[in-house]
Amino acid sequence: MEWLRRRYGAGPVHLAGFMACAAVAFYALIKVLQESGTKGILFWFAVSVVAWDFIVWPACALVDLLAVRAQQRHQLSRRAVVPWINYVRVPAVISGVLLALFFPLIFRLNNPYYEASTGFNENIYIVNWLVVTGVLFAGSALAYLVRLGRAVRRDRADHERTR
Repeated sequence: MEWLRRRYGAGPVHLAGFMACAAVAFYALIKVLQESGTKGILFWFAVSVVAWDFIVWPACALVDLLAVRAQQRHQLSRRAVVPWINYVRVPAVISGVLLALFFPLIFRLNNPYYEASTGFNENIYIVNWLVVTGVLFAGSALAYLVRLGRAVRRDRADHERTR
């Protein structure tokens, strides 16, 4: 086992998991290449990779950098009891992933036969995404307020004990 750990860098369970994931990915690749729209799939995959690497990831990194700097300024200006940055990051990331997955439906960019072929109307997707985003941010704000309340009570109790 030590030989495997030195050569591979992890244990046999990790190797078995990696091999299983590789097998599933290989199977999916074979199925995709057998389909008639392979060129379209590969085109959208390439466009997605380029868009992610050159547009979305730098924009996310910039927004996160600005949020971290705002958090740091907030900590310098007064004593921050509970950092708020992750209470904004988590719902923003989940909402962003949902937007990325369903943007053609949210922005009504599908072909005109969508409703006829699926029986669903595209109009509800933007409402659903906005509701989910609102619930995510409201839940995160509630969790932040609960944690902030606990921290303030703990600070008051510590302050009372030191008197």
